[in-house]
Amino acid sequence: MDTPHAPQTEHPGPQAAPQVKPLNIWVICQYYRPEPGAPSTRMSGLAKSWQQMGANVTIFTGIPNHPDGVVHPAYKGKPAFMNEVIEGIPVRRHWLYVAPNKGKFPRLFNMLSFAASVAWANYGNPGQKGLSQPDIIIASSPSFFCVFSAWLLARRHNARFIFEVRDLWPAIFLQMGILRPGMVYNILEKMEMFLYRRADAIVTVTRSFVRQISARGIRPTKFATIFNGVSDDDYAQAIKPRQTGATAQLRAKLGISPHAKVILYIGNHGEAQALSQVVDAARLLVKRTDATFLFVGQGADKQKLQDYARGVPNVQFLPAVGPTEVWPYYCMADINIVCLKNIPDFEMFIPSKMFEIMAAESCAVAALRGEGAEIMAESGCAMVVGSEEPEQMAEAITTLLDDPERRDIMAKAGRVYVAQNFLHSRLAAGYLHVMHQLTGRAA
Repeated sequence: MDTPHAPQTEHPGPQAAPQVKPLNIWVICQYYRPEPGAPSTRMSGLAKSWQQMGANVTIFTGIPNHPDGVVHPAYKGKPAFMNEVIEGIPVRRHWLYVAPNKGKFPRLFNMLSFAASVAWANYGNPGQKGLSQPDIIIASSPSFFCVFSAWLLARRHNARFIFEVRDLWPAIFLQMGILRPGMVYNILEKMEMFLYRRADAIVTVTRSFVRQISARGIRPTKFATIFNGVSDDDYAQAIKPRQTGATAQLRAKLGISPHAKVILYIGNHGEAQALSQVVDAARLLVKRTDATFLFVGQGADKQKLQDYARGVPNVQFLPAVGPTEVWPYYCMADINIVCLKNIPDFEMFIPSKMFEIMAAESCAVAALRGEGAEIMAESGCAMVVGSEEPEQMAEAITTLLDDPERRDIMAKAGRVYVAQNFLHSRLAAGYLHVMHQLTGRAA
């Protein structure tokens, strides 16, 4: 008697993972490439990593004019509102008031005009402008007023709002003497607290900022710290000038002997850096015929600094270079300088050039206090001295000039340290996790 066969059942293969809609991220940042500096370096590196991780990122920025307040040559004659793609990232540029970076009011109008421009241009239906509906809108300071625009746009488009705090406005301006206590300061402080309270998340670039802001009554669970760092691409490129001969070519172009020792400051020449301390250190070392101090960059204080350095023969000033052109300079330097003005709030700041110096496998003298000084000391790549203590700076420079083996050990330690802790791919993953939590999306 035949036994009936058991019913055949089909066994499906492995279930496909449910499709997760990629995050649409709008980043409002007034300064972006080809402009130099920490904001453009940070946001371009993070945006590229987020895109590689599956997110859709659009940058909302201004016509390039930083740090001099002069329109970048490549953008002269172009529309005030325009779209482009930089390194695969869509970039939407907006009109802003452009004026030389001198005095309070031109800079104020520059920032206010960008904030108004980006809010006006993007308040309507995103689809009509070729944009996807945002899930997250990030506003990165400095350019304090565009953070308010980001909050308005987040409300309009039903998106989560992240306030990225890169500077403690307006408190830092009070300590620097740019603002005084009074009506204007009080209004800016009220705006600051308004935005802190309405942000869905507050991302800071230092842990010290978290302590300072949360002490003012902001809920601690809002905060995440995502440090500045260096992009993975820049890390790979940073040491190549030594391998390709670009460093030797740069020395020859600048007329610097192969036997001369180069002490380099590269970056913004502003009040915050107090670069007169470096000129004073150069004066103290003027008898060292084997050392030359190079200042590379632009900024509001450059002319004043050049006047201050007049008659100091071992000091030379050079114009600013683009973000991708800094590496031959870092590689050429025997010693790099990182410095800030000696005011209490700067103890909470971490200059982003620290990470570039480490990536370029170069050593440094760091005239810092607080969190930045701690990182530089921990990295092993720097001798840390007091802010605005030129005698200490000159002594540290002398020590390193006379000890090439120590310089080499410090340089190698810094490159290992930045790879372990401050690559944009690592930092971007943590940042993206914050955004997934805010939106309830699976990573």
